[in-house]
Amino acid sequence: FMEQNIKTLEALKDKLCNWKYYDEKQLQELMKEFEKFPRKEFSFFYVPILVDKTLIENIIEIGETFQANSNISINVISSLGCIVRRYKLKPSSKVFELFTKAIKNRKVNYYVSLHISAFPQYRTWKDKWNYLLSMPQIAPKKQSMVNFHHEIKQMLNSKDYIPSEVIKKTITILNSHISSVELSKYSKDEYLNTINLLEQMGNKHTV
Repeated sequence: FMEQNIKTLEALKDKLCNWKYYDEKQLQELMKEFEKFPRKEFSFFYVPILVDKTLIENIIEIGETFQANSNISINVISSLGCIVRRYKLKPSSKVFELFTKAIKNRKVNYYVSLHISAFPQYRTWKDKWNYLLSMPQIAPKKQSMVNFHHEIKQMLNSKDYIPSEVIKKTITILNSHISSVELSKYSKDEYLNTINLLEQMGNKHTV
């Protein structure tokens, strides 16, 4: 079974590295098939194929060429994001740039938001805080709110610096979510705990 998967992935890699031989519709299908591999369960056997430099360069080119095609864009962003996050690819500034450009496409932005914080470039990105605060508004909003909360919790766990203005706005976003949505007791306590930690951090800023 694994052997068959590797053969299929190798064949997709070869086709994507020769993507200029295919028309847009064929390419859309190829990207759709390829994206399943990095997104599915992690496999050690996929590593050398998925982090291959030539493959990554070609996927970036596909993403740049077909920016207007949301189906291709979603699968390019999702594939590269999973390869960075799960297969530990060190992303070039070119990959990061592709992600920041994809934010403008409302259909693709959700997939950007799932992965962009895994990029080393994200830490020093000038739009980092504005983007983070925009996350709860990304459709589908329900899922984006969960992702936003997860991002905040990760920052708190790793003791990352959060500017006091961002702390205030985040507390407002979380409070308004608690009061406007029917949550389980567990979820509500999770949000309240995060707010509490943010308030403690905010107080430290003002001391």
